[in-house]
Amino acid sequence: MRTLLFAITCCILVSCGRQTRHSTSVTVPNLTTTPYFYVHLTGTIGDQPVTMDLVKSGPWMYKGYYMYDKIGEPILIWGSPDNSKRIVLNENTDRNEERFFTGQLDSAGTFKGVWRGKGTSYPFTLKANFDGAIALDVYYAADSLKLFPNHPASPTGEASNSIVWPSAEVTDEPTADFIRKSITGGKSVNNVHQFIKRDIDSFLLTYKTAAVDMDTTEGIPLTSNWAADADMKVVWNHYPLLSLEYFSYEYTGGAHGNYGANYMVLDLEKKKILTLDDIFKPEYKTVLIPELEKSFRKAFKVEEDESIEGMLLQKEIKPNNNFYLTDKGVVFSYTPYEIGPYALGQVSLFIPFKDIKPVLK
Repeated sequence: MRTLLFAITCCILVSCGRQTRHSTSVTVPNLTTTPYFYVHLTGTIGDQPVTMDLVKSGPWMYKGYYMYDKIGEPILIWGSPDNSKRIVLNENTDRNEERFFTGQLDSAGTFKGVWRGKGTSYPFTLKANFDGAIALDVYYAADSLKLFPNHPASPTGEASNSIVWPSAEVTDEPTADFIRKSITGGKSVNNVHQFIKRDIDSFLLTYKTAAVDMDTTEGIPLTSNWAADADMKVVWNHYPLLSLEYFSYEYTGGAHGNYGANYMVLDLEKKKILTLDDIFKPEYKTVLIPELEKSFRKAFKVEEDESIEGMLLQKEIKPNNNFYLTDKGVVFSYTPYEIGPYALGQVSLFIPFKDIKPVLK
């Protein structure tokens, strides 16, 4: 989990000034029987074109992002099947209102149903479409350990991990190798299952070691059940750039767990992990600070005459290195405690390229 160096890779075409098209023939597996998968979907909600990158990252868990194509701002989604085996995906856009997809995902990769939110509803139809997108497989592993094996009320440590991995259908081996090594932090990995199990084993070993110093004279503490979860999501997938997110959560006792999502931007054509200096001119920081405040105000509904300092742990929001891109803008993401209190959560701020053209390379 904490040692696993994953990142999100996000795709930007306009800022790199390239429109290279990558075409592959991808065989979509039977999505009703495949245990874990990634699918790139395109279609409409109502009459609005959208793109969705959906990962089945666990036995009952679906996660990913979607965006309205004309806006280009990724919206986090997560969910699971309901009692009717329809997939219900919640979206992370408004803290005061539920917005969600309810639909059927068929074997051929068509996701069809109804989107609800903003006091209304719209039909949606999305279909698997890998034109210009990289095919990825999903690997998942989970394990658990009783802290006191011979104790009937023993607390338990549980850990799970899932990652995306270049599919065998990615026949361009240099590209596939670049993606693999970006995911693994530069290491060559022959056995993916062992790789994702490594951090699970490390976490459970740490949990087992904790039993040595635990005071159980007054019973087993309620905070003795530990948990760790990690997964990867695709944020943007259109050649030459791929977007991946690495999310991790750990609870090791205390009032709450710690979590965060980290991102990285990969240029598949240049085989390069992009940095802010690859995208922006040197004076970008002074331009982005007011744009980040504008985005924060929009996201948290703060009026112009109200100060945002009371919501933050610092006076202003500065660009960091935890960013990703789409074809319409850049997102800077801040883990809990980075700019605000834990209750503020992970803060992701979208800035449209049209608002920062002077500092784009």
